[in-house]
Amino acid sequence: MAFLGGERLQQAYQHALAGGYAFMANNIAESNVLIGLLEAYVERQSDLLVQLSPGAASFAGGGNKLAGLHVLSDAVRKLAEYYPIGVFINLDHFTANDMSLIREAIAGSLVTSIMIDASTEDFEENVRISRDVVEAAKGSGILIEAELGKIKGVEDEIASDEAFYTDPDEAVEFIRRTGADLLAISVGTQHGVSKGRDVVLRTDIAKQINTKLAKNGLPVPLVLHGTSGLLPEQIAEMIQYGICKLNKDTRYQYEYGRTASDFYSAHKEGIVPPPGVRDDTTGLFSESDWSPNKKDFDPRTVGKAVRARIKQVAMELIDQAGSAGRTLLGGD
Repeated sequence: MAFLGGERLQQAYQHALAGGYAFMANNIAESNVLIGLLEAYVERQSDLLVQLSPGAASFAGGGNKLAGLHVLSDAVRKLAEYYPIGVFINLDHFTANDMSLIREAIAGSLVTSIMIDASTEDFEENVRISRDVVEAAKGSGILIEAELGKIKGVEDEIASDEAFYTDPDEAVEFIRRTGADLLAISVGTQHGVSKGRDVVLRTDIAKQINTKLAKNGLPVPLVLHGTSGLLPEQIAEMIQYGICKLNKDTRYQYEYGRTASDFYSAHKEGIVPPPGVRDDTTGLFSESDWSPNKKDFDPRTVGKAVRARIKQVAMELIDQAGSAGRTLLGGD
């Protein structure tokens, strides 16, 4: 299929709301995670939502966020042409400081949707900033996600020591005044590493927000950030209350690091010289009887292991969200 725009993503969200399932939104910073995701989503026949954060853009661009944004967006859009599913791109946790990047993404149609995060500001300033992004995106077909409430922890360049639950009445006013297409809410999840059974989810708040928005003629899809520590039963419960997008970043980062760690630990003898052998990396051990095993240190080898692990984890998360077999390509 190919990279798809905001109209098709809105369609996917509406199907999810009607069908009682959700989409995992998967952060990437390089190609191994992306390819692992693509392979998983093809096998499960689910459309793929990829997320690009400011930090990921900076990493991919060698410190230049604009360059990195183009590198990652181009990679996703080009690879999407070779996989029989719909692929979407969301900018994740971009702030008012990233407005030039946001405008570049809109002008170049580099993404499907944009999450503007002004949640650390007071309510009025959050409304103003979020509305400005909505206005900037008008006519582009790009969806805008905004956030109301603060989620504890660190995510990319956003940090909060405390969590502030989203107020249901404020949520109605916020959507009415900003015109945002999606609303990220704070109900007790946490960015970064957390123990799922220690997360106190206020599902009652999510239910109230969903109900009040619908009663006021503003039935926007809801988003849950900081979901990497949630258990499957917690995810299932949240989907009942209008959550149709669940962000996943930390889980993939851990699986990437753990896979690489396990691989190099298992292949240490083929990479690190044994005691008594001079560590001659310059000559690549040409004057020694010992030599490293190219298959063990070739980055493509560990890269394939990472892709395989990401695929396995992504399929597990797709099943938790219930989006398997729901690709737009299949006419769902």
